[in-house]
Amino acid sequence: MAKLTRSVIIASPVEEVFDYALDVRKFFDWPDTALADVVLTPDGVGSSARLWTHFLGFHMEAGLEYTEVVRPERITAEVGFAMEHPTWTFTFEPVDGGTKLTAQGEWHVKLPVVGNTFEHMMVKEHEDGLELLLANVKDQLEAAAAA
Repeated sequence: MAKLTRSVIIASPVEEVFDYALDVRKFFDWPDTALADVVLTPDGVGSSARLWTHFLGFHMEAGLEYTEVVRPERITAEVGFAMEHPTWTFTFEPVDGGTKLTAQGEWHVKLPVVGNTFEHMMVKEHEDGLELLLANVKDQLEAAAAA
């Protein structure tokens, strides 16, 4: 198993950040990724989308589904690309009138010899994108609060 964890402090209340993240259309504004077939559920569990992207010049399509939602503390999402099936957990903590949003991705690749190497490659591959995703969420929410 390999993990990638990043956090950001957002100058918005926990409930606002959580509600933003509950909408996969807004939250998964991932670089070089498009969403299709979006389904939003009232409580968040079962909200889903198809993700489309390119990796090393190959078109890739994946499923994304919110499998656990604990308001306003945590959202867990399962993503499935070919051999890559990370679990993403997003936590929301109040800090000084704002919110600490933490994202943690976990990869489990059960392949003898190469699984561990592949997991660590996926962590490295997602570092910049995750930081950009968190920065985008921060920018969007703080801009809305300032307007």
